[in-house]
Amino acid sequence: MTTNITDDRLERLIIKATRAQWSSDRIDWSTEPLLPERLPHRIYVDMVSQLYHAELAALEVLGRLVRELPEPQARRFLAIQIVDEQRHADVYRQYLERLGDIAPIDPGLAAIFRFARETELPAFAGVVALNIVMEHEALAQQKQRIETLPCPLFGAINRAIVSDESRHAGFGVIYLAGALPHAAHADRLEVAAWVRRLWAMWCEANEGRYAASGAEVLRLERVHLGERWDLLAERLTGLGLATAEELAHPEGTCA
Repeated sequence: MTTNITDDRLERLIIKATRAQWSSDRIDWSTEPLLPERLPHRIYVDMVSQLYHAELAALEVLGRLVRELPEPQARRFLAIQIVDEQRHADVYRQYLERLGDIAPIDPGLAAIFRFARETELPAFAGVVALNIVMEHEALAQQKQRIETLPCPLFGAINRAIVSDESRHAGFGVIYLAGALPHAAHADRLEVAAWVRRLWAMWCEANEGRYAASGAEVLRLERVHLGERWDLLAERLTGLGLATAEELAHPEGTCA
């Protein structure tokens, strides 16, 4: 699929993203980390570590997208997003250094990234997965963490990151609204099925996670994941990826 998409909204987003760049110096690193009561240190470290690993995975996806998307304007935005995601990984890494440890990537999360990496699909699939599904899910989780976790330092980090990720999600909507009408129907259906599988794997990876006593504040409940998929499916349907029936609850634990 080759299109010559030039969108005034995307151009404004590029200008906004360029002006909104920030550095880790804006974070007050003198603030001591504060963990929730009763939550074991190793579990808290695991939660933050998975956010860090997800940022590294996003960088890998972006490296591929910036090579494969045919539109120069889209690639200009992605170049800015790469800088954003690297900064996010850096501040999560600094926070983990303050915590004194880093956990390995969760096997379920690693399987999702491996599945996404090994599947050959049209380039726009990466925008669907990263800028719609992953960014919207990241925004939902980060807002939940800001509201429920007591650490002022972690809250400051996530509030800074949320402003970037809102723009990344906005790019996904703008780009796909222009690109999907030019995509072959068979390609759109293949990507829809792939994204449903990715979400099912995400649900499976979270099943039983943070089940230890004291970790309730970190759990992602099935019902909430199901509700979030409904919102994502509605957005993807509106963008023209597939019908509501084709984006119905994926097989897995979030239905």
